[in-house]
Amino acid sequence: MKYKFQLEKKNFEIEIPNTATFHSPASLAVNKKKLEICIGEQHGDEIRSLYINNRLYQIEVVRDEAGYPRGIFVNDDFYSGHLLKIDDLFYYQEKPRKAARSGFVKSFIPGYIKKVYFKTGETVHENEIVLIHEAMKMENEIRAPRSGTIKTIGVEEGQSILANHLLFEIE
Repeated sequence: MKYKFQLEKKNFEIEIPNTATFHSPASLAVNKKKLEICIGEQHGDEIRSLYINNRLYQIEVVRDEAGYPRGIFVNDDFYSGHLLKIDDLFYYQEKPRKAARSGFVKSFIPGYIKKVYFKTGETVHENEIVLIHEAMKMENEIRAPRSGTIKTIGVEEGQSILANHLLFEIE
């Protein structure tokens, strides 16, 4: 996965290989410079610590009220920043549109439903992962845009879907 972000007004490009998993050594490219990494601690889908060239770094991403990153703590030092771009097709939006905050969540691209974590009637909190949508060989975590109760789940695991398919509705 390729990311482009800005920290302390400097732009960085990072490429994280799909082989980077918990306690598995992998190579990471930062502005085309290769670093050896190993994920040390993970909580949900966020990395909390990792080893870079055999040195441990504690990491905490700071998010705004909409769930978007606004900075990062690395070993208790804070760096302000934001995500500019993910891969070539998916751009970070600085401010979410009001439609994204509604309870209706639709697919943005055709794909395959890999995993569904909630059922109709269950309570979900804002920014929780509701399902995994695989498209173009990438797994996309589809998160709840707001807290509430799942009113409708419009997909099943293993289902192929088209763009604009209703994934779920929160009331």
